[in-house]
Amino acid sequence: MDELEVAPGLVVTREFALWIPEERTAAISDLHLGFEAALAEQGVSIPRFQRREILERLRRLLDRYEPKRLVIAGDLKHEFSRNLVDEWVEIKQVLRFLQARTEPVVVRGNHDNYLATILGDLRMTLHDRYDLAGCTFVHGHEDVASLGTIVLGHEHPAVKLRDVLGATVSVPAFLVADRVIVLPAFSPLALGSSVASYPYLSPILNRVDVDDARVVGVDEKEGLLDFGRVADLIEANANLLLR
Repeated sequence: MDELEVAPGLVVTREFALWIPEERTAAISDLHLGFEAALAEQGVSIPRFQRREILERLRRLLDRYEPKRLVIAGDLKHEFSRNLVDEWVEIKQVLRFLQARTEPVVVRGNHDNYLATILGDLRMTLHDRYDLAGCTFVHGHEDVASLGTIVLGHEHPAVKLRDVLGATVSVPAFLVADRVIVLPAFSPLALGSSVASYPYLSPILNRVDVDDARVVGVDEKEGLLDFGRVADLIEANANLLLR
């Protein structure tokens, strides 16, 4: 399954994005550019593939939907305390790639403390929130008032599956509650947090009845996977197996 309408006019996609057809607007979250450089500064060395994978994911998203605008709902960068050299390079490359095909709209995340300096070089604004078509796009690390649907990131929601040998597989997921949609992390390196784990990181989610929230997993090979309600996953968690 390539896409699924989860509310009137709001479609989740296998490209890790929310799509609003009437506005020709897509939304993603949590790219965490510069992740590998931040790890290297801590003495952890891993192959640097994230920027390449993110650009490929963005290319697939732009090719399929040709959005007029693309909202990035926070944590475009990874390092909290400053702008790393790699972040300057990667963020500018990714945003210039987007600017050639769409209008990128960047919302502030809790990792984006110094992002405005980089965006200034590109004459872009860093938004605290972005409102469009009855949706309020925020990162989710702070509470927000909204009369419509809140679209957030921050949580990196995922479904944790155990196989018959006891190994755990993490499947990124959308979490769809009443007037709240949580986006999966767009970064291939962002570890997912189980949708069945309370309390949540976001104060927005912690005031919502999440038991009835719908969980839609994203597998790049299989597409979207409808896992049903959070409450059902919690009940079945001890016996949930990969087939």
